[in-house]
Amino acid sequence: MKNSKLLSFLLTAALIVTLFAGCSGEKTGGDIEKIKVGLSLPTQREERWVRDKEKMEEVAKEAGIELIVKVADANMQEQITQVESLLTQGIDVLILAPHDASAAATLVEKASKEGVPVISYDRLITNTEKLGYYLSFDNVKVGELQGKYITEKVSEGKYIIMSGAPTDNNAKLFKEGAMKYIQPLIDNGKIQVIAEQAVENWVPENALKIVEAALAANNNQVDAILAPNDGTAGAAIQALAAQGLAGSVPITGQDAEKAAAKRIMEGTQSMTIFKDTRDLGDKAIEMAIQLAKGEKIEANGEVDNGKINVPSVLLEPKVVTKENLKKVLVEGGYINEEDLK
Repeated sequence: MKNSKLLSFLLTAALIVTLFAGCSGEKTGGDIEKIKVGLSLPTQREERWVRDKEKMEEVAKEAGIELIVKVADANMQEQITQVESLLTQGIDVLILAPHDASAAATLVEKASKEGVPVISYDRLITNTEKLGYYLSFDNVKVGELQGKYITEKVSEGKYIIMSGAPTDNNAKLFKEGAMKYIQPLIDNGKIQVIAEQAVENWVPENALKIVEAALAANNNQVDAILAPNDGTAGAAIQALAAQGLAGSVPITGQDAEKAAAKRIMEGTQSMTIFKDTRDLGDKAIEMAIQLAKGEKIEANGEVDNGKINVPSVLLEPKVVTKENLKKVLVEGGYINEEDLK
């Protein structure tokens, strides 16, 4: 009888332990398939964002986790609605690439209240103390690489300086880095800025209008163009081509898009910055799984978002020119030889 009571007691205790283990908020290696990650992207209008989405979906599938993807199509209100929807679906982690860096702070606060950690993906979310991690490339370094390249090509003359969307904190960082090289030459009178303007929403058509207006106001006299990304570079080259100037004006870029790679080989675009989104997407899913399992993430930097220094994982960007394009992009498997034809 005593043995029967003892056995009953032990079984009950084992059941209680099992129930408590099952209620734990942290996932373990054995139940990785239960991890649910929300991904909110700002757009699919640019090739690089398409690549980000495809890579994260591929890695999540290989890892056996559920990834729910939402795309805001450059609309902050739509992104707010979509993230709120993700939070109702029981996600464990939110990967958020904000359309508007400052406005997205409210989404981080909402996620925090739900106990959902947030990874700010590629674009830094500003003005919140609740942000867990920032994953991107060293974006000031991106700008520095652009500024160093263009000023070495053209150390004096007339410049058109464009920056990215005012709502994107990365745009601020890119320009900050570039101006470290350009501003001293402006200050000593070697560079004359004939146009300096942000490109609303990163839309190429807006960049086209900026360059067209600058050319018209200066009798087509321009010696260099700082374009923040490949989309705006392509638009600037379109404006130059209309005046018979394509290929004669050095111009920067960023993202290593296929169209930009083709232009570089043709000689109409001078360079691009390669930020391997395969690495970025892979790292994002890896970090999300670590957070869902309650594991520590090793950061290699901190970035000030206006409220706190956010623990950051920053990857290294590379300059791509005609000289190294095939080695870096084609041999590296990012694009195919056919993409250059």
